[in-house]
Amino acid sequence: MYLAQLLNGLSYQIYGAGNPQITSLSCDTSTVRQGCLFFCLKGSSYDGHEFFRKAIGDGAVAIVCQHKLETQALQIVVDDTRSAMSVIAKNFYDSCVDKLKVITVVGTNGKTSTSYILEAILNKAGYNTAVIGTNGIYFNGQKHANNLTTPDPIDLHYWFKQMYLNKVQVVVMEVSAHAIALHKMYGIVSDLAIFTNFSQDHLDFFHTMENYRSVKKSYFNKKNVKNIVTNIDDDLGRELVGSIPAATYSAVGPADVVASNIDITQDLTRYDINAFGQNATVNTHLAGMFSVYNTLSAITASAVLGIDIDTAINAVCEIIGVSGRNETIIRNDGARIVVDFAHTPDGMENILKYLRATTKGKLIVVFGCGGNRDKFKRPRVAEKVSAYADFAVLTNDNPRFEDPRLIARDICECLTCSYKVILNRSQATEFALSAAKKDDTVAILGKGAEEYQDIKGRKFPYSDIDVVRNLLKV
Repeated sequence: MYLAQLLNGLSYQIYGAGNPQITSLSCDTSTVRQGCLFFCLKGSSYDGHEFFRKAIGDGAVAIVCQHKLETQALQIVVDDTRSAMSVIAKNFYDSCVDKLKVITVVGTNGKTSTSYILEAILNKAGYNTAVIGTNGIYFNGQKHANNLTTPDPIDLHYWFKQMYLNKVQVVVMEVSAHAIALHKMYGIVSDLAIFTNFSQDHLDFFHTMENYRSVKKSYFNKKNVKNIVTNIDDDLGRELVGSIPAATYSAVGPADVVASNIDITQDLTRYDINAFGQNATVNTHLAGMFSVYNTLSAITASAVLGIDIDTAINAVCEIIGVSGRNETIIRNDGARIVVDFAHTPDGMENILKYLRATTKGKLIVVFGCGGNRDKFKRPRVAEKVSAYADFAVLTNDNPRFEDPRLIARDICECLTCSYKVILNRSQATEFALSAAKKDDTVAILGKGAEEYQDIKGRKFPYSDIDVVRNLLKV
C-alpha cells in the first residue's frame, strides 16, 4: 500500500518527496525491514525519536514523528504518533475492524470472564465470534498468543483482518486502561462497551486513583462507543449513565437487569433475574458473587444485542468454567485447589471471601505481587489475604527486574496471618498442597491462565494449573 493511502484521515505535515510503497509497519527497530514505515513513540523511559537513524539504516522508507528530524529521509510530522499509528495501522489492514461488530469490556476486574461468558452466549445465538484479551486471542477454534491485554495497534489491526478473512462476525475484546491512555483504540468505534467495576490497580503507571479513574471514564464517549452496559452498583459505573445510551445491571436494584434471591455454594450459583421485564432463573457453575456480576453483565449485553433471555441463560448454564478464573480441581481426599488471576486488592477479596465462605476446613493461600508494578497495592493485598486465610505461602508472581526478596519484604510487613516464604513458585505450590487436608482449600492466586513467569526480561514457561495437575498426577 502506498504511503499516501495510509495517511487518509490524519492531520500532518510532510517533509521530503515521494510516495513509497509501504510493506510493513513498526515502532520497534528490531522488527524494521526494507519498505517499513517507522513510528517514533515516546515512552516513560525512552524516546523513539532517538532511533530514527537506525530505522532508516535497516530499511525504513519513511518516519512518523512528533517533530521535524534532522534527516533528508521522508518524514510525516503529527501531533501524536500513538494516535497516528492507530489510524495508519487501521488503513494498512484495510479498515477490517469497521466490517466487524466490536464489543469492548472495560473495568479493573472481571473483563476476561465477562468476555468469555458473552462469547458463549453469542455462539449459542449462532454468531461466529472472536475474543481478544488477557488469556489470548481466540477465533475459529484456534488460540493465538497475546502478550498484552489489548494488543498494540499494529498487531491489533492485523488480527482484525485475520478475523474478517475467517468470517468472524463479532469480536469481544478487553480494553485495558493502558490501552485507553496510549490511544490503542483510537479510530475504533465500539458497537457496545461493557463497564464491570473500578478499584485500585496500575498506580505505577497512573500514579493516582483519580488519574486512573479519569482514564477509564474518558473511554465512554460518543467518539469511541455507540452504546454501553454498566454496573450501577459501582460508583464510576453510575457516572457513565447519561451522555451515551446505557443499559444498567445490578445485584441490588433497581436497574434494567437485576439479580435477586442469590444463593452461592461451592460449585454453583443460583439467582433470579429480571431482564427488561422478563423473569427467569440462572443456575451456573461459575460460583461466587463476582460471577453473579460477570454473568449479569454478559446477559445484559446480549439483551442489548437482541438475543433472547432463554438463549442467554441456557448458554450461561452450560459454561463449566473460564481458564484461570476460579479454576478448580478436587483432590481425591476432598481438598479443593483453586487457580485464579486475582491480583488486585478487590480481586483478592472477591475470590477469598467466596472461598472462605465455602471452605469447611482451612484456607491456604499461595500468592505474590508483580515486580516493577503498583507497589501501593502490596500492603492492601497482604491485608486481604490476612483477613481470610488461615495460612499463606508467599512466593514469586512475575518479579520482572525487581528483587523477589524485596517484594516479599513489602508484603510481609502487612501480613498478619501465619505464613511461610518460598520464592520458587512450584515449590510453594507443592508445599501448600502437602499441607492441605480433607475439606481444606488451596488458593493459588495472581497468574491465572498465564503460561510464563517474567524474570529479568525473560519469559520462562510456567503454568499454575499445569503445576497443580503434575503434582496431583491428573
